[in-house]
Amino acid sequence: MTLDPGRSYRLGRDPNADLVVNADRVSRTHATLRFDGGQWVLTDAGSRNGTYERGRRVQVVVVGPGTEIGLGHATEGGVITFRTVSHQAPAPPPVTTPVQGRPGTIPPGHAWPGQAPPRQGPPAQGPPGPVPPGQGPLGQGPLGQGPPVQGLPGQGLPPQVRPGQGPPGQGLPTQGPPGQGPGPGYGGAYQPVPARVAAPPAHGGAPPEMHSTPTVRIRRRGQWTKPAAVRNLTGAQVVRIGRAPENDMVVTDLRVSRRHAELRIADGVHEIVDVGSRIGTYVNGVRVERARITPDDLVGIGPSTFRLVGDTLTEYADTGEVCLQAHDLTVTVGRGKVLLDHVTFPVGEKCLLAIIGPSGSGKSTLLRALTGLRPADQGVVTYDGRNLYRDYAELRSRIGLVPQDDILHTQLTVRRALVYAAELRFPDDTRQHERKERVDEVLRQLGLENRKDNRISSLSGGQRKRVSVALELLTKPSLLFLDEPTSGLDPGLDKSVMQMLRGLSDDGRTVAVVTHSVANLDICDRLLVMAPGGKIAYFGPPDEALPFLGFTDWADVFLAFDDQSRDWAGEYARSAPYQKYIAADMIEPVSVGRPVQREAPQKQQSWPEQLSTLVRRYCRGIVADRLFLGLTIALPIIMGLLARVVPTGDLKGPPNSNGNAANLLLILCIGGCLTGSANAVRELVKERAIYQRERAVGLSRSAYLCSKLLVLGVITVAQGVVLTYVAMLNVETYDKGVFTAPITELSLAVALLSFTAMTVGLLISALVKTSEMTMPLLVLVTLIQLVFCGALVHLDGKPVMEQISWLVPARWALAALAGTLDVGQLIPHVQDPPDPLWSQDFGTWFLDMSALAVLSVVSAFLVARMLRRHEPAVMRGK
Repeated sequence: MTLDPGRSYRLGRDPNADLVVNADRVSRTHATLRFDGGQWVLTDAGSRNGTYERGRRVQVVVVGPGTEIGLGHATEGGVITFRTVSHQAPAPPPVTTPVQGRPGTIPPGHAWPGQAPPRQGPPAQGPPGPVPPGQGPLGQGPLGQGPPVQGLPGQGLPPQVRPGQGPPGQGLPTQGPPGQGPGPGYGGAYQPVPARVAAPPAHGGAPPEMHSTPTVRIRRRGQWTKPAAVRNLTGAQVVRIGRAPENDMVVTDLRVSRRHAELRIADGVHEIVDVGSRIGTYVNGVRVERARITPDDLVGIGPSTFRLVGDTLTEYADTGEVCLQAHDLTVTVGRGKVLLDHVTFPVGEKCLLAIIGPSGSGKSTLLRALTGLRPADQGVVTYDGRNLYRDYAELRSRIGLVPQDDILHTQLTVRRALVYAAELRFPDDTRQHERKERVDEVLRQLGLENRKDNRISSLSGGQRKRVSVALELLTKPSLLFLDEPTSGLDPGLDKSVMQMLRGLSDDGRTVAVVTHSVANLDICDRLLVMAPGGKIAYFGPPDEALPFLGFTDWADVFLAFDDQSRDWAGEYARSAPYQKYIAADMIEPVSVGRPVQREAPQKQQSWPEQLSTLVRRYCRGIVADRLFLGLTIALPIIMGLLARVVPTGDLKGPPNSNGNAANLLLILCIGGCLTGSANAVRELVKERAIYQRERAVGLSRSAYLCSKLLVLGVITVAQGVVLTYVAMLNVETYDKGVFTAPITELSLAVALLSFTAMTVGLLISALVKTSEMTMPLLVLVTLIQLVFCGALVHLDGKPVMEQISWLVPARWALAALAGTLDVGQLIPHVQDPPDPLWSQDFGTWFLDMSALAVLSVVSAFLVARMLRRHEPAVMRGK
């Protein structure tokens, strides 16, 4: 860009900036440049990562020919070079370089033609290197004009590429060696994007020029990052791969096990062997325990991809700069109802995409299709050229999803909640200090350091949403999807959340957000407008959307969608924006014969470790909730005192002497049912969003259910014992029950009843859709227990009613209590004999207790089935 002294310039990531600098660490509005007092002055605009000149952070700096400015970092951010305009003939247009090869198999990061093999280990960071005349970094120069300039290696593609030229690590598609598949590409071609060139000369001669990258970059097949590490295999028999420093190739990501896999070499045969990792080892997207590999195979370990290249093993790291493309996505349900109708669009790397549309336009369905949770019935999603559905088992750990409901335990502090999430999401061989360091890093990234010790329930809506995002950022996902993150927030918090997403995108990941808010769409790079019927009405820059749709207000657009006669999708498909923003950037997906294989999510921890984490988290949440803790302690005491108010008479009298003898037992049964059910009736439904998300990242369903049964079981059993002792205080009974002291037998029966009622409460919680539905069902279940327990109605010998009573826990509990106290002999029976289940003998008492235990097991089994029903299909493995 040639500078005009008659105007000022805004520099940054904003697509509407005068100079768009699409690089890591660069803020949306990073700096301003103006001509003042006969010189050009660059001023930092309050950027997050600062502006640098000669390695020194500056606020204001005078620039001229030869000045080099670093935006966001001295050498690794967006580097702007200033020079004098040279009046040479313009360079020829960019060249398209075709590539031949087998599509879909070559990993990122190969060198340019003529480049020397990369060194072993991570690439060294050094000062900017010289670039041949007229090339500059990332195609940012004026297409071959001017003298040599300084540029950073690895910044992108020059406007014209010839064999042996250009900075390393650009991944321009080239022809690979014979017999080793293609070169560093997936096939196809890359069309470099020329820099923007502005014309007018400046004061007193040629002005300085600036260089920048395209706003939204679509990665072509073969255009990847440079290798992260290279291992020479000459003479080696075993190459160990893992997170521990003693491995031959170290992958520092916490998702990778300390000892993850081994490459074993014998007689020229290479074999990859998984050595007990948690997230698994993948060959061409398929999880393997042991497999032979060739130079055509891709080995996936966590965020890294490995490939044999001659006598070397090369690692390519997924740093987050990925491209996502949706190809002809179609979803139908029921009797042919279309939720998504042939949806196609690309999302460039480090792009912030907003998805809007009226209710019922398929936004949430599209989000589930893009994340792979509910694959489209037709079409495919590609992740940097790879079929997401086919390779989902390997790629799903690189995808983060923040649902509309907060995935937080609000009783915990921010840091404590993140620490527990880290325990569940990282392998159990991850040390505690490593998890805490990652948690602290995420807190700093999202500006939550000052809130880390606050309870989540005390945070504002926007801060809670930041914590939900922090949970997903723990695993450093390359793709981050959010469903209605600003729902229910005021305009200020809405803007704060969107600015946070803007920053996350700038830091090096692709972010897609479904939203109903249209106030801050200008922050986004791309906007997708969905029309009713799951069709695309517009895709492109946000500032071009309203003019294209023919309105000045989004409310009018949404009202116009009710016009069924207008073909929104057809109009857009025939428009210039479609050709510019979709057709020009789409890459036809590679057809591969291997079918899509859905696998159960892999557990990051062993089952006992998961259970331990869940139990500790649950107990800490209960202790932190003082109101719930107080009610838990007070409820059995209050119920026991109420039992003392009811007249019971003498429980040691002669036969047929006490008509009120069953009153005490009735209160004990109802108290046990209420305390058990009330503890659990909301427990699962209130955590449904949390469970679904944690299940997607490897949570064991059985460990989750067992944690509830264990913690709530201990609480309800203790409550049953307290209730029994308070109610029976100073009550005269026989000295011996069925086989031991009456108070012991009564406590066992009430405790088992409370536990069984707790499992029934969990079943109610698993059945309902909202917490509001639990209370009516709790009242109904309690009334059923009251009627069918046998204290108010004689059930023996009454068809239907007796059979129904067998399914009621209170029926068996009251029978066991009556057997202990021999209540059947105390109550006068004019016509009916005593209930046979009330007999004071061990066989009958054991039958009553066994029936309670069976009902609790059946209820727990049904809860597990209901949990499975609420999971997306991709999670319904073992």
